[in-house]
Amino acid sequence: MRAGKTAAIPVLLLAASAGSAQVTLDAPGSVARFDSAEFVIRLDKSPFGNPFTEAEVSGEFKTAGNRPIRVTGFADSADGTLFRLRFSPHIAGVAYEYKLRLRGKGLDREFSGKLISTRSPERAGPVIVDPKRPKHFVYMGSGAPFHHLGYTAYHLLDPSNDDAQVDATIDYCVRLGFNKIRFLLTGYPRDTDNRAPGEKFEILDPQRAINYNSKPGQVNALPAWAGKPHAYDFSRFNLAYWRRVERAIARMRDRGIVATCIVTIEKQNLPLEYGALSEHEYRLYKYAAARLASFDNVWWDLGNEHNEFRDIEWGHAIGTFLKAVDPYNRLTSAHAYAEFFYPTADWADFIITQHYGDEQAVHGWALKHGPVPKPYVNEEYGYEGGIDKPGHGQNSGWTRRSHWSIAMAGGYASYGDWSDGISYFYMGEPGPGKAAQELRHLRRFFEELPFADMHAADGLTSNGFCLAKPPAHYVFYFPKGGTSTIDLSGAANRKVGARWFDPRLGQWRNGPSVLAGKNTVSSPAAGDWVLLIREER
Repeated sequence: MRAGKTAAIPVLLLAASAGSAQVTLDAPGSVARFDSAEFVIRLDKSPFGNPFTEAEVSGEFKTAGNRPIRVTGFADSADGTLFRLRFSPHIAGVAYEYKLRLRGKGLDREFSGKLISTRSPERAGPVIVDPKRPKHFVYMGSGAPFHHLGYTAYHLLDPSNDDAQVDATIDYCVRLGFNKIRFLLTGYPRDTDNRAPGEKFEILDPQRAINYNSKPGQVNALPAWAGKPHAYDFSRFNLAYWRRVERAIARMRDRGIVATCIVTIEKQNLPLEYGALSEHEYRLYKYAAARLASFDNVWWDLGNEHNEFRDIEWGHAIGTFLKAVDPYNRLTSAHAYAEFFYPTADWADFIITQHYGDEQAVHGWALKHGPVPKPYVNEEYGYEGGIDKPGHGQNSGWTRRSHWSIAMAGGYASYGDWSDGISYFYMGEPGPGKAAQELRHLRRFFEELPFADMHAADGLTSNGFCLAKPPAHYVFYFPKGGTSTIDLSGAANRKVGARWFDPRLGQWRNGPSVLAGKNTVSSPAAGDWVLLIREER
């Protein structure tokens, strides 16, 4: 599969003999900024017994006055007759001089040429950490804010999910406003599932049920390598599977969704099988970067709940390695539990925590990480279910209120659906969760405000939370509704107006009359409410 839209680009054919093998390069002549130019090397016969371990493809791309960008290619045929290298330029209107090299087992061939990077006004580019406001995200190309609203779909690429199901999940996220999907590249099921298709779900205790109570046959080993589960050949990759990964990421990119690639997870001892900091493990991360990093919507998560199977030193080693083999510096982090182990690590671009509790707990946890100059993301604040208490399986009200409470601390979060005790979040399928329908209102609400310039100011309210940019913008969130005293002294000599926002329906109501100074306000009805106060001109 070609990454990006390079099919119509002029192709330069270069050929040379390498011993008894004829080597041919298909090289694009131009590519749009942030798109992916694909260079294809073909051999009429291969000298490699295992092209994944015996051959290396590398490239160097350079523009005048800039440091060269070094890129790694990858084998894309099991017999070693096809290799690819992908390059994504971040500068437009320039010529990149390149040198490519294929070598290994008596073969050493170099190619050189020129690639023109063209302008692409419609492309916002990759999401990066805002260099001016390091607690937040922006698009590199447009500079527009990116208000993260994540969706969990671990086994999105499960063999039981065909491409139509993958597309349906992506389409669902677009409809509901989710702009990031986090999914696994490798992983075994949580448990061995011997149920017959159609067998009744085990819903009494879904946290202990087979695969968190997935549908029978819906969660299987993700076949990233050649061979079979528990007998994989970790020196060879399953090319058909990796092409599925590429198709899904390309589809997400075309729909404006970030693809967080969680490289691995600890289920049935998969990371134990290939070994910590082994040649197999490094090969996995290098191959993932070579195939996927040129897609400008890719983010990396080193390992889901990696504290279960690796230590902090491993995180530093693999994080540093992944950054070294990813020429585009895609956003990278590592998911553990409540604690974030890498606040000062150069390779860790944003904070990931997994922490759930009531509204005050998740709000406070985000505030605790406020001094760390990196965006805060709570990837698991409790999946939606039907239980009337916070935690995994919490009902839609707890889910909605938790997400709003995190946002009111200047943080971001990801949603997962465990409705009716069925693990939609694990299977990678859309579920019926009510909160999923409501969280799009949160994203829309904050996208209309200078969110990145607002800061928690909870001392300005006797109830709930406040996020403010005095003197012109104040947001008050009352998780339980009720009556509150709010302090607008920072808006002295300003005319301000208030409106109520319903976080369930995304609808506005007229707000109370307020003045600079202290005001008493009462929510218009039971439940959680948002009060927006802005300067009127």
